[in-house]
Amino acid sequence: MTVPPFIEAEKQSIHNVKRACDLLKVSRTAFYARRNGIPGPRAVRDLELTEKIAEAHE
Repeated sequence: MTVPPFIEAEKQSIHNVKRACDLLKVSRTAFYARRNGIPGPRAVRDLELTEKIAEAHE
């Protein structure tokens, strides 16, 4: 998943990332995790389910 462009723009322009995350109701931890390419719990679970569905179709 990509980093929300608005938050990244705020960070690059030395604005307050905390405020941007608060406004968008995104935790700073999630912002930095996604920025570093770490998938969130939902993405991990979706991948697991996708694999199970693919196995069932085989």
